[in-house]
Amino acid sequence: MSANDETLRVSLYPTGNAFTRNPVFLTVFSPSMVTYSIRMNNTEIFKGNGTGDFRVNIAEIIETEISPVPTLQDNTGIVTELSGLSADVVIHVENEGGEEQDLSFTAWRGGISRKNFRRLREKGTDIFSLKFLNPHCNFFFTTRSGDWKIPIRETELSPLPFIFPGNGEEVSVTELTGGNKITLEGEPGKLYALNIAAIRRNLFLNNGILASCFDVRVGGIIACRIAVEQSKVSRERYFLRFLNSYGIYELFEILGKASVELQSPEDEESNFRRYDELTDDYVLERERPDTRGVITVNTGYRRPGELFFLLDLLASDDVTLIGYAEEEVKVIPSAEEFSFMVRPEEPRDVTLKLTLAETESNRTPDITDNGFGRPRVHSGQFGRQFN
Repeated sequence: MSANDETLRVSLYPTGNAFTRNPVFLTVFSPSMVTYSIRMNNTEIFKGNGTGDFRVNIAEIIETEISPVPTLQDNTGIVTELSGLSADVVIHVENEGGEEQDLSFTAWRGGISRKNFRRLREKGTDIFSLKFLNPHCNFFFTTRSGDWKIPIRETELSPLPFIFPGNGEEVSVTELTGGNKITLEGEPGKLYALNIAAIRRNLFLNNGILASCFDVRVGGIIACRIAVEQSKVSRERYFLRFLNSYGIYELFEILGKASVELQSPEDEESNFRRYDELTDDYVLERERPDTRGVITVNTGYRRPGELFFLLDLLASDDVTLIGYAEEEVKVIPSAEEFSFMVRPEEPRDVTLKLTLAETESNRTPDITDNGFGRPRVHSGQFGRQFN
C-alpha cells in the first residue's frame, strides 16, 4: 500500500440509532476496491464491494433481520421490558490496501416522513436525538401526538413503549388528582412499555382514585403529560389495532354503525356449462364462489389533532379489526372522500372501508365460546346450580 494513494474514509448516517424505513446511508471513499460486510445477530447477512467514492442505502437489507414488537394487551405490569423492534448492526469495511474500519449502530423497525427526515438531516440531527433519546420531551413511540401532551381515550389504552433514559436521573409518573408518584425502574437504553391502564387500576384499588392525568418526569422535570379521556357510550364499538410508523401497535376506537357488503367475482368467472345426457343439452352451473367482506363504518367524531393519527392508521401495513367477530380479523383500511383543512379547527367523522384480508366460500356461523351447546346464564365464576 502506498501512503499517498490509500486513504479509506467511511461514514454512516444516521449514527447511533436509525429507522429501517428511512434511508441508512453507508458512504465510502477508497482509491482501491473496498469490501463491506454487514452482521446482525452474530451472522453475516450481506457482503458487497465498490471502488472510488460511493454511497449505499442499507435500510432494506437490515430490516429483514428485525422482529416486530408483540402486542401487550393482556399485560398487567406497570413497566415491561420489550424484545424485538431493534437489533445491533456491525459493518466491517476493508480495502485492498489493508485499511479497515468498523462501524456499529442500532437499527429500529419503523420510520418518519420524508419531509421530517430531510429537515432533520439538514439540521445535522435525527429523530432519536430529537425525540426518543431526549429525556425532556414526549419520548414515547406513539403517533397520537406531535407535542408534549398525549391525549388518549380510556378504551384505547395500551402500553406505551419508550427507551429508558440513560442520564441516571429518576424516572417517575405522577397522577395529578392525588399527587401519587410511581418511580419506574429500568436499564438505560433498553426498550420498555409503560402501562397507564395498570397504574390507574392500582391507584383505584389501593387509593380509591380514578386518575385521568399523569405527568411523566425525568429528574423532576416534566417530560410529557398523558391525559386519559372518557369514551362515549355507544351501542356498537370496534377497535383497529395497527402498526404505527414507529413500529409499535396502537389502538383506534370506532363508534359508528357498521355494515357489511359481500363482494364476489363476476358471475361469468365462476359459471360453467355441464352436459345433461337426459335432455341432450347443456345446463348452467357454477363453482362455489369466493366472497370478500367489505365493512363500511364511521369513526365517530375525532378532534383535529387526531386526524394525523388516523392518517397513520390508513397508511399501516398491519391492521386488525377487533369486535367484528369472535376472533380478530385482518383488514385493509381505506377512507371515502377523506379531506381536511390545512389547519383543521372542527372535529371530523370519517367513513372507513375495511376490506377483509381473506376471501371465504364456506359461510357457516361463527363458533362462540359456548360451542354449539346451550349458553350459560351467568359468567364462569358461578357454579352449575346458577346456570
